[in-house]
Amino acid sequence: MLRLFKIFWDICRLRAGPQDVPAGRNLLIAAVFAAVIIDSFSTSILIPRFEGMEVLQIVAVYNIILLSAIYLLLWLVGYSSRAVQTLTAFSASGFLISLVLLPGLIVMNSAAAEAKSFAFYIIADTIWRLTVNSYIFRHAFSVNLLLAMILSFSYFIFGLFIADILIPTQNQ
Repeated sequence: MLRLFKIFWDICRLRAGPQDVPAGRNLLIAAVFAAVIIDSFSTSILIPRFEGMEVLQIVAVYNIILLSAIYLLLWLVGYSSRAVQTLTAFSASGFLISLVLLPGLIVMNSAAAEAKSFAFYIIADTIWRLTVNSYIFRHAFSVNLLLAMILSFSYFIFGLFIADILIPTQNQ
């Protein structure tokens, strides 16, 4: 277990790639489950108008759609054999990034911090995720860094689009 944690942490620090992750469906399921739980908790802090099951459903569907898009892309370019490791790397690294940044989010929320603090949190989270996702894409698709960055940014924009569809707007 400690070895797995080290691999995932090394991915977050750009020192290991998805090829270093053991290829196991149970590990993928565990990583997705952990990511959904921690992201649901973070989302409930960032968007407090959602109840427990509602936020869990939104985050679960969001993750399934985004991971399916990565799988489809891997399949289209002929790298479907890399899917389990790649999806596990995405889920586990997302889980660890959320876990590392969660204490700061809790402190900002409980201290009724200014919008600047939340903006800093969102920027730090986004930059770290874009960087790690670029690194994973680079290895998973065997592409250069520029193309990996374009894929990562496109994945980010696609995620925003999906979130916009899934998160109901408030009628005021």
